[in-house]
Amino acid sequence: MFVQYLNERQQAALLHYAHEMMRADASVEGDELAHMEILRRQTQPGVEAEDVPIAELANLFDDRFSRVAFLLEVIGMGYADEAFEPEESRLTDQLAEALAIEDYEILDDIKSWVKRQLLLVKEAHQLMRG
Repeated sequence: MFVQYLNERQQAALLHYAHEMMRADASVEGDELAHMEILRRQTQPGVEAEDVPIAELANLFDDRFSRVAFLLEVIGMGYADEAFEPEESRLTDQLAEALAIEDYEILDDIKSWVKRQLLLVKEAHQLMRG
């Protein structure tokens, strides 16, 4: 949803960390694979996942806008299977710390927004199916 606001290298890092989030709980579900495909389709043509060291994320995502957009997308991957496991929470905390998002209230707000957005998408799908 916010991928278009990221530059190509940021998108490449997003793909990498979304994949890491998908694998964090050691179980890959169909909903997660579908969500990953959606992220891939939203990136610029030719963008491939890039393992940007976590210590370099603050330099890559150099403003609050890109940092929050990145976290919204990665956390969205964590909730794609409707279960946010402790391993996914730990990865989220590591990413937020690396991005200097140290206010847990903001992180909680991001998680809350993602959960509400996913519920709305689910509701929209139900409306479309009838």
